[in-house]
Amino acid sequence: MSLSVAYRPLSLLVGVAFFMEQLDATIIAPAIPQIAAGFGVTPLSLNLTMTIYLLCSVAFIPTSSHLVARWGTRSVFRASLFVFAVSSVLCAWAPDLAALAGARALQGVGAALMVPVGRMALVHVTPRRELVMALAWMITPAMLGPLLGPPLGGLITTWLSWHWIFFINVPLGLAGWLAAKRAMPQIRPAVEARFDLVAWTLLAALLAGVIVAIEWARHGVAGTAAAAVPFAIAMVFLAWGYVRRSRRASVPLLDLGLLRVPTFNTSFWAGSLVRVGFGAVPFLLPLMLQVALGFSPLQSGLVLLASGAVAFVTKTRTAGMLRRWGFRKVLILNGALCAAGLGICAAFQASWGLAWIALAVSIAGFFRSIQFNALAAIAYADLPAAKIAPATTLNTMGQQLAVMLGISLSALVVDASARAGARAVPGSTDFALAFGLMALIALAAFPQYLRLRPDSGSELSGHRLSA
Repeated sequence: MSLSVAYRPLSLLVGVAFFMEQLDATIIAPAIPQIAAGFGVTPLSLNLTMTIYLLCSVAFIPTSSHLVARWGTRSVFRASLFVFAVSSVLCAWAPDLAALAGARALQGVGAALMVPVGRMALVHVTPRRELVMALAWMITPAMLGPLLGPPLGGLITTWLSWHWIFFINVPLGLAGWLAAKRAMPQIRPAVEARFDLVAWTLLAALLAGVIVAIEWARHGVAGTAAAAVPFAIAMVFLAWGYVRRSRRASVPLLDLGLLRVPTFNTSFWAGSLVRVGFGAVPFLLPLMLQVALGFSPLQSGLVLLASGAVAFVTKTRTAGMLRRWGFRKVLILNGALCAAGLGICAAFQASWGLAWIALAVSIAGFFRSIQFNALAAIAYADLPAAKIAPATTLNTMGQQLAVMLGISLSALVVDASARAGARAVPGSTDFALAFGLMALIALAAFPQYLRLRPDSGSELSGHRLSA
């Protein structure tokens, strides 16, 4: 097998795991009314199943490097796929809300390990000059997950039942488990310190508190000051405890010192800001199309599928662009186009017609895929091999939190705008404000792009400055 294609089996394997994680995070949303009716609870109470999944996914990411150091990438990756498949079956068989929430928590644990461990192995075995293309092959399948999730969830619950949205993970998980035996290398990178259980507990509690606070604000149930004040004090105490513990540790649970590396700093902060903006799209766009513009679930699904298809076909073009113009120029110019793509979504009206809306969303998806791939690649441009594992952990956590923040912020803006206008059902103006905010957040990444040197990441991109 030639060097130019040697990474593809591993990239696609990790990409399928990434796809499963992204699909599972979004496919449940259209099924919430049917699940609630089956359990005899209100649809609002089903938010617990989504929140606990995301919480466990983020909280267990820092454990990945320590588990890999002890048991190896292949063993941990296969175990995470097995846990994900088994927990999916438990979700489908759940008799009540409590059982479903527990199974979703276990599912989040499996999801937390699949992608970081797979990406860690990919970065370790792929030559630097091949890394941009290898990451493109990995990320491309994953991009289809949040796009296919809502329409597929609606289709399955309409024609079958909500149980099948979880059964769909089982064949994918078992196929990946079998393929990993050959495609996934067994790597045991050394870690510099033992796992700090106290620091991890403080961090997990802090993350749980942040999510609880976001959900309170999102649903307008923050309560009185009597409840908010002790909650805020507890959050400050947890943050102080974690910072104090980290400063004493020789190797902290999250190595924030990596942010002193300019290229990684750009990847982390700029990537987080762009993901806040585009992380809201799979949630915000279907609602806008159906609730405000009057399109059907099938029509909104076709729009998202068109965007995903364009991104899938054009994703691998990133390497050529980086080779020609370099990371700095691509991130600056393409970053402006990404923000413009979000801004155009704010202008959507029913009079545009489905075809023009689908075209605009597809073009925005093309620019988004280039930006995500470039930002993912430059994170590793100047990092030594020993820092790949902690860098992957920190970057993955930042990405997950950014997506959650984007969804929550966009929901807050839509709700607040609708209430201010005394509208029982949000209109196009309410969604336009949310998309406008997402575009501004994506634009906020520009100072990070401008800080890069013209030759930043040239070893990865192959770009050479003219004399």
